[in-house]
Amino acid sequence: MVNLPESLFSDPKQGGSAMSNGGATSANNSGTSDGASRIIDWPSASVDELLLLIREPQHREKAISFLTHIKKQGTSQDLALQIWHSISTVFLLLSEVTSIYKSLEPDKLTMKDSSKVCDVLALFECLATHPQTKLQFLNVQLHCYLYPFLKTVETSKPFQYLRLMSLGVIGGLLKEVGDPMAKVSVHCLLESGLFPLCLRSIEYGNDLSQSTASWIVSRIIMQEQGLQYCCEPATRLCAIMRVFKGAIEKMHDKPSGSVLKNIIQCYYILSDEPRGCLLMRSFIPPILATAPFIDALRERPITLRNLQELFQRLAKGRGQNAEAVGDVAGSSNLER
Repeated sequence: MVNLPESLFSDPKQGGSAMSNGGATSANNSGTSDGASRIIDWPSASVDELLLLIREPQHREKAISFLTHIKKQGTSQDLALQIWHSISTVFLLLSEVTSIYKSLEPDKLTMKDSSKVCDVLALFECLATHPQTKLQFLNVQLHCYLYPFLKTVETSKPFQYLRLMSLGVIGGLLKEVGDPMAKVSVHCLLESGLFPLCLRSIEYGNDLSQSTASWIVSRIIMQEQGLQYCCEPATRLCAIMRVFKGAIEKMHDKPSGSVLKNIIQCYYILSDEPRGCLLMRSFIPPILATAPFIDALRERPITLRNLQELFQRLAKGRGQNAEAVGDVAGSSNLER
């Protein structure tokens, strides 16, 4: 079982029923009372030692930072399992996340506070990605605690950083293409209201957030439940199309290949559905067939081919865009 309290407001120091592992060790049992005066060899600290130091408030931030560094280096394959099974650790990490909620205002959120929480989110991504902790992560709905960071429409750097890292955690749940947990992950994410937050991230996020959010949408609609969710009712599909169209039109002067790749992938999947194909004819931006956008996809031949096929599907009985994509691609080759 995950070492989370039944209530976020339970104190892990109380032990007993406050811990979901039923009587976990008190959170302050691991440190000495004079912890602040101890000399700690941080670079040499093991994962287990760092997890113990998280229980000491005066060392928590630095311990989390070092664990994040270990995660980035990939030097501990069992890091997710060590975090998950470490008494009180997930609770304390979650408390760090929720402590910043009150600062989610433009004049309150600092880059320092944002960076602190993003270190925690990097560890959450580790839990979300690992095959042996992913299901437990979903079962206790840890992903839902990230939604306040995705609901915001602020675009300053601290908010963008939180948004991107939160999307990274969600992406970890959907990372592996052949993951047998994919259906479960998509179901949990849809049930918890993630999808509109992905659309909001495409609207208000920077290039990296837009790319990650649109990638998540593409992974969701690869699953049958996700595709049905998007296509019914029609108003939801219209909302999706409007967001995609707006994102593409905003990049008219400097198209982003990574964002385009994922949005085109979404278009391509949705065009397999009769309703999706029908509505797409009214919403897909014609500028997708112009030279700047074709050039942005030059190093992504599969995406370019999907775009051509997409326009061919939409052009049945009326279209010229498929030919336009081919013409522009050909002329661009001549120019080169």
